[in-house]
Amino acid sequence: MEFDSLISKEFDSRKIQMLSTDASTLHFGRKMLIDYGIVAGSSTVIFVKAGQNGSVCGYKNKYIRLARKLNEKYGCTVICSSNPYDGNNPLDNAFEIIEDYIKGKNYTEYRLYYIGYSAGATIGIKFAVNYTQIQRCLLVNAPLRNIGLIYKNVPNFKGEKLTFVYGAKDVSYSKIGLLENLKTINNIQISTVEGADHHFSQNEDDFFLLPEKYLLYDI
Repeated sequence: MEFDSLISKEFDSRKIQMLSTDASTLHFGRKMLIDYGIVAGSSTVIFVKAGQNGSVCGYKNKYIRLARKLNEKYGCTVICSSNPYDGNNPLDNAFEIIEDYIKGKNYTEYRLYYIGYSAGATIGIKFAVNYTQIQRCLLVNAPLRNIGLIYKNVPNFKGEKLTFVYGAKDVSYSKIGLLENLKTINNIQISTVEGADHHFSQNEDDFFLLPEKYLLYDI
């Protein structure tokens, strides 16, 4: 099982430092390669951001298998991304891949859904919420180390729905009560998966069902 296409794209996060005027967002920058795996489909695009230093394929090809399942059942395009995250925003780099794909398919418009797992969810909290192109966000087992950042950034999300999902055995599960006040925002949802740990190691089927339940519920 493999992607239809695999692209490695250079990301120089030092350029973000040079352009940024907000010192609080700056982190040590470096050059890196980000890998993108694409399963081609319709103009509904699901973008998957792996956890910290996660590969584009995922452990035991988890992301390839997720992409194939979603494509086969719903016909959507799935673009998976590795994550050599250094604290700087990697999503402009990702959008170049997404938009090149859309142009290559001659789609005049598209719907974009974001899935972030662990550090990929942190990227969702820090950066994805500010992209108006993203209609729905699914943030899985996002670390709850900086609650202030969550309350500062997540209300900026103007899309249809943003969902936090935590496995009941994830280390952050005991802290999800700190997110309770987010429920007052109409487009924010918080959900749990009983028995699931951080990696969904014994709950792989539940992991594969998350996009269907929280992103593709009206298809």
